[in-house]
Amino acid sequence: MAKDHQPNPPPRSTYSLGHSAEVVASHSARTVSNSAAFLLPHLRPHFSLLDIGCGPGTITSGFCAHLPHGKVTGVDLGDSVLEQATSSHPAAEYPNLMFEAADILQGLKYSDDSFDVVYFHQTVLHLPDPVRGIREARRVLKPGGMLAMREMDSLCWYPDLAGLKRYNECLDSMLRSTGAPGLYRARGLHAWVSEAGFEREKMLVGAGTTVHSSPEERMWWGMVHIRRLKGESVGGKMKSLGLVTAEGDEELVRDFEKWIAHPDGWYAALQCEVIATK
Repeated sequence: MAKDHQPNPPPRSTYSLGHSAEVVASHSARTVSNSAAFLLPHLRPHFSLLDIGCGPGTITSGFCAHLPHGKVTGVDLGDSVLEQATSSHPAAEYPNLMFEAADILQGLKYSDDSFDVVYFHQTVLHLPDPVRGIREARRVLKPGGMLAMREMDSLCWYPDLAGLKRYNECLDSMLRSTGAPGLYRARGLHAWVSEAGFEREKMLVGAGTTVHSSPEERMWWGMVHIRRLKGESVGGKMKSLGLVTAEGDEELVRDFEKWIAHPDGWYAALQCEVIATK
Protein backbone atom coordinates (compact mmCIF):
# COMPACT_ATOMS: atom_id res chain seq x y z
CA MET A 1 0.00 0.00 0.00
CA ALA A 2 1.44 3.34 -1.03
CA LYS A 3 2.23 5.80 1.74
CA ASP A 4 0.42 9.11 1.79
CA HIS A 5 2.52 11.83 0.27
CA GLN A 6 3.82 14.19 2.94
CA PRO A 7 4.54 17.74 1.74
CA ASN A 8 8.06 18.95 2.29
CA PRO A 9 8.37 21.24 5.31
CA PRO A 10 9.15 24.87 4.52
CA PRO A 11 12.86 25.73 4.56
CA ARG A 12 14.29 27.69 7.44
CA SER A 13 15.81 31.10 6.93
CA THR A 14 19.57 31.32 7.09
CA TYR A 15 22.07 34.09 7.64
CA SER A 16 25.41 32.97 6.26
CA LEU A 17 27.45 35.83 7.72
CA GLY A 18 26.29 35.13 11.27
CA HIS A 19 26.00 37.73 14.02
CA SER A 20 29.56 37.87 15.27
CA ALA A 21 30.91 41.16 16.62
CA GLU A 22 32.83 41.89 13.40
CA VAL A 23 29.67 41.43 11.30
CA VAL A 24 27.24 43.29 13.54
CA ALA A 25 29.67 46.21 13.93
CA SER A 26 29.41 47.01 10.23
CA HIS A 27 25.63 46.53 10.23
CA SER A 28 25.40 49.14 12.97
CA ALA A 29 26.57 51.74 10.45
CA ARG A 30 23.36 51.30 8.45
CA THR A 31 20.74 54.03 8.86
CA VAL A 32 17.47 55.05 7.23
CA SER A 33 19.40 57.77 5.41
CA ASN A 34 21.95 55.46 3.78
CA SER A 35 19.76 52.35 3.47
CA ALA A 36 16.12 53.42 3.13
CA ALA A 37 16.14 56.85 1.51
CA PHE A 38 14.14 55.46 -1.43
CA LEU A 39 11.26 54.62 0.93
CA LEU A 40 11.11 57.71 3.17
CA PRO A 41 9.06 59.97 0.81
CA HIS A 42 6.30 57.34 0.78
CA LEU A 43 5.87 57.06 4.55
CA ARG A 44 3.04 58.69 6.52
CA PRO A 45 3.21 59.46 10.26
CA HIS A 46 0.56 56.89 11.24
CA PHE A 47 1.97 53.92 9.29
CA SER A 48 2.88 50.62 10.90
CA LEU A 49 6.12 49.10 9.59
CA LEU A 50 7.67 45.64 9.84
CA ASP A 51 11.44 45.33 9.25
CA ILE A 52 12.42 41.80 8.21
CA GLY A 53 16.00 40.91 9.20
CA CYS A 54 16.45 43.97 11.38
CA GLY A 55 19.86 43.05 12.83
CA PRO A 56 21.04 45.53 15.49
CA GLY A 57 18.07 47.77 14.74
CA THR A 58 19.86 50.90 13.58
CA ILE A 59 17.69 51.21 10.46
CA THR A 60 14.56 50.01 12.27
CA SER A 61 14.87 52.61 15.01
CA GLY A 62 15.44 55.33 12.43
CA PHE A 63 11.94 54.77 11.06
CA CYS A 64 10.43 55.79 14.42
CA ALA A 65 11.00 59.50 13.82
CA HIS A 66 9.22 59.21 10.48
CA LEU A 67 6.29 57.26 11.97
CA PRO A 68 5.61 59.15 15.24
CA HIS A 69 1.96 58.07 15.38
CA GLY A 70 2.54 54.56 14.05
CA LYS A 71 4.44 51.51 15.24
CA VAL A 72 7.70 49.93 14.13
CA THR A 73 8.52 46.24 14.59
CA GLY A 74 11.86 44.62 13.81
CA VAL A 75 12.25 40.85 13.51
CA ASP A 76 15.35 38.70 13.15
CA LEU A 77 16.58 35.14 13.64
CA GLY A 78 19.41 35.81 16.07
CA ASP A 79 18.72 36.05 19.81
CA SER A 80 22.03 37.83 20.47
CA VAL A 81 21.48 40.52 17.86
CA LEU A 82 17.89 41.05 19.06
CA GLU A 83 19.16 41.49 22.62
CA GLN A 84 21.58 44.11 21.32
CA ALA A 85 18.84 45.85 19.35
CA THR A 86 16.52 45.92 22.36
CA SER A 87 19.14 47.13 24.84
CA SER A 88 20.37 49.83 22.44
CA HIS A 89 16.88 51.23 21.90
CA PRO A 90 15.11 51.54 25.27
CA ALA A 91 11.35 51.95 25.32
CA ALA A 92 11.64 55.29 27.08
CA GLU A 93 13.35 56.72 23.99
CA TYR A 94 11.53 54.62 21.38
CA PRO A 95 7.98 54.09 22.67
CA ASN A 96 6.66 52.95 19.27
CA LEU A 97 9.43 50.37 18.64
CA MET A 98 9.65 46.67 19.43
CA PHE A 99 11.87 43.74 18.42
CA GLU A 100 10.84 40.08 18.15
CA ALA A 101 12.27 36.77 16.98
CA ALA A 102 10.78 35.43 13.75
CA ASP A 103 11.59 33.33 10.68
CA ILE A 104 9.67 34.59 7.68
CA LEU A 105 10.02 31.28 5.83
CA GLN A 106 8.39 29.43 8.73
CA GLY A 107 5.52 31.91 8.79
CA LEU A 108 5.05 35.10 10.77
CA LYS A 109 2.72 35.19 13.78
CA TYR A 110 0.98 38.33 12.56
CA SER A 111 -2.53 38.26 11.12
CA ASP A 112 -3.32 38.97 7.50
CA ASP A 113 -3.43 42.67 6.59
CA SER A 114 -1.48 43.83 9.68
CA PHE A 115 1.11 46.35 8.39
CA ASP A 116 1.21 49.38 6.14
CA VAL A 117 4.85 48.69 5.16
CA VAL A 118 7.08 45.62 5.13
CA TYR A 119 10.74 46.45 4.61
CA PHE A 120 13.64 44.18 3.63
CA HIS A 121 17.29 45.23 3.53
CA GLN A 122 20.05 42.75 2.56
CA THR A 123 17.81 39.86 3.59
CA VAL A 124 16.41 37.88 0.66
CA LEU A 125 19.86 37.13 -0.79
CA HIS A 126 20.27 34.94 2.33
CA LEU A 127 16.89 33.16 2.03
CA PRO A 128 16.74 29.66 0.49
CA ASP A 129 13.31 30.56 -0.94
CA PRO A 130 13.05 34.31 -1.64
CA VAL A 131 9.62 34.11 -3.28
CA ARG A 132 8.15 32.29 -0.29
CA GLY A 133 9.49 35.01 1.99
CA ILE A 134 8.09 37.79 -0.19
CA ARG A 135 4.74 36.01 -0.40
CA GLU A 136 4.58 35.86 3.40
CA ALA A 137 5.39 39.57 3.55
CA ARG A 138 2.52 40.22 1.16
CA ARG A 139 0.15 38.26 3.41
CA VAL A 140 0.75 40.55 6.41
CA LEU A 141 0.50 43.74 4.33
CA LYS A 142 -2.74 45.69 4.44
CA PRO A 143 -4.54 46.24 1.13
CA GLY A 144 -2.77 49.24 -0.37
CA GLY A 145 0.27 48.57 1.81
CA MET A 146 3.83 48.76 0.50
CA LEU A 147 6.57 46.18 0.23
CA ALA A 148 9.95 47.96 0.17
CA MET A 149 13.13 46.04 -0.62
CA ARG A 150 16.80 46.96 -1.03
CA GLU A 151 19.12 44.06 -1.84
CA MET A 152 22.75 43.97 -2.92
CA ASP A 153 23.45 42.49 -6.32
CA SER A 154 27.22 42.84 -6.79
CA LEU A 155 30.43 44.33 -5.41
CA CYS A 156 32.96 46.26 -7.50
CA TRP A 157 36.53 47.10 -6.46
CA TYR A 158 39.24 49.30 -7.94
CA PRO A 159 42.05 48.56 -8.50
CA ASP A 160 41.29 45.14 -9.91
CA LEU A 161 43.18 43.02 -7.39
CA ALA A 162 43.10 39.23 -7.72
CA GLY A 163 42.45 38.75 -4.01
CA LEU A 164 39.37 40.95 -4.03
CA LYS A 165 38.00 39.22 -7.10
CA ARG A 166 38.55 35.91 -5.33
CA TYR A 167 36.85 37.28 -2.20
CA ASN A 168 33.71 38.07 -4.24
CA GLU A 169 33.74 34.50 -5.58
CA CYS A 170 34.16 32.98 -2.13
CA LEU A 171 31.44 35.18 -0.63
CA ASP A 172 29.02 34.18 -3.38
CA SER A 173 29.83 30.48 -2.92
CA MET A 174 29.42 30.75 0.85
CA LEU A 175 25.99 32.35 0.48
CA ARG A 176 24.85 29.75 -2.05
CA SER A 177 26.08 26.87 0.12
CA THR A 178 22.92 27.27 2.23
CA GLY A 179 20.61 27.17 -0.80
CA ALA A 180 20.29 30.96 -0.83
CA PRO A 181 20.53 32.90 -4.12
CA GLY A 182 23.81 34.63 -3.32
CA LEU A 183 25.26 37.49 -5.33
CA TYR A 184 24.27 38.64 -8.85
CA ARG A 185 20.63 37.66 -8.34
CA ALA A 186 19.07 40.80 -6.88
CA ARG A 187 18.90 42.26 -10.40
CA GLY A 188 15.83 40.02 -10.70
CA LEU A 189 14.32 41.26 -7.44
CA HIS A 190 11.28 42.72 -9.19
CA ALA A 191 10.68 39.35 -10.90
CA TRP A 192 10.60 37.60 -7.51
CA VAL A 193 8.16 40.24 -6.29
CA SER A 194 5.92 39.59 -9.32
CA GLU A 195 6.09 35.83 -8.73
CA ALA A 196 5.02 36.42 -5.13
CA GLY A 197 1.76 37.98 -6.31
CA PHE A 198 2.40 41.70 -6.76
CA GLU A 199 1.34 43.39 -9.98
CA ARG A 200 4.14 44.85 -12.11
CA GLU A 201 2.03 47.95 -12.77
CA LYS A 202 2.04 48.69 -9.03
CA MET A 203 5.83 48.58 -8.62
CA LEU A 204 8.52 51.22 -8.53
CA VAL A 205 11.74 49.55 -9.64
CA GLY A 206 15.06 51.30 -9.23
CA ALA A 207 18.59 51.01 -7.91
CA GLY A 208 21.09 52.77 -5.74
CA THR A 209 24.74 52.39 -4.83
CA THR A 210 26.90 52.18 -1.77
CA VAL A 211 30.30 53.78 -2.42
CA HIS A 212 33.45 53.93 -0.28
CA SER A 213 36.39 55.86 -1.70
CA SER A 214 37.86 58.32 0.80
CA PRO A 215 40.88 57.24 2.87
CA GLU A 216 38.70 57.05 5.98
CA GLU A 217 36.04 55.00 4.21
CA ARG A 218 38.64 52.65 2.71
CA MET A 219 40.23 52.09 6.10
CA TRP A 220 36.88 51.34 7.75
CA TRP A 221 35.46 49.16 4.96
CA GLY A 222 38.69 47.30 4.27
CA MET A 223 39.13 46.50 7.96
CA VAL A 224 35.53 45.28 8.15
CA HIS A 225 36.39 42.57 5.62
CA ILE A 226 39.82 41.80 7.09
CA ARG A 227 38.23 41.22 10.51
CA ARG A 228 35.57 39.04 8.93
CA LEU A 229 38.22 36.98 7.14
CA LYS A 230 40.15 36.53 10.38
CA GLY A 231 37.01 35.59 12.32
CA GLU A 232 35.04 32.36 12.39
CA SER A 233 31.75 33.65 10.99
CA VAL A 234 33.17 34.39 7.52
CA GLY A 235 36.80 33.29 7.26
CA GLY A 236 36.20 30.16 9.32
CA LYS A 237 33.14 29.25 7.28
CA MET A 238 34.99 29.78 3.99
CA LYS A 239 37.74 27.45 5.19
CA SER A 240 35.27 24.81 6.36
CA LEU A 241 33.64 24.86 2.91
CA GLY A 242 37.03 24.47 1.23
CA LEU A 243 36.78 27.85 -0.46
CA VAL A 244 40.07 29.14 0.96
CA THR A 245 43.08 27.73 2.74
CA ALA A 246 44.99 29.49 5.50
CA GLU A 247 47.47 30.67 2.84
CA GLY A 248 44.69 31.77 0.53
CA ASP A 249 43.07 33.67 3.35
CA GLU A 250 46.27 35.63 3.90
CA GLU A 251 46.37 36.50 0.19
CA LEU A 252 42.90 38.01 0.46
CA VAL A 253 43.93 39.99 3.53
CA ARG A 254 47.05 41.31 1.77
CA ASP A 255 44.99 42.55 -1.17
CA PHE A 256 42.54 44.25 1.14
CA GLU A 257 45.51 46.01 2.74
CA LYS A 258 46.69 47.07 -0.72
CA TRP A 259 43.21 48.36 -1.52
CA ILE A 260 43.11 50.40 1.70
CA ALA A 261 46.49 51.97 0.94
CA HIS A 262 45.83 52.70 -2.75
CA PRO A 263 45.17 56.45 -3.24
CA ASP A 264 42.59 55.69 -5.94
CA GLY A 265 40.97 52.75 -4.14
CA TRP A 266 37.22 52.64 -4.79
CA TYR A 267 34.34 50.32 -3.89
CA ALA A 268 30.75 50.31 -5.08
CA ALA A 269 27.86 47.93 -4.46
CA LEU A 270 24.83 47.84 -6.73
CA GLN A 271 21.69 47.98 -4.57
CA CYS A 272 18.48 46.88 -6.30
CA GLU A 273 15.36 48.57 -4.97
CA VAL A 274 11.65 47.81 -5.30
CA ILE A 275 8.52 49.37 -3.81
CA ALA A 276 5.41 47.30 -4.59
CA THR A 277 1.85 48.13 -3.56
CA LYS A 278 -0.54 45.35 -2.58
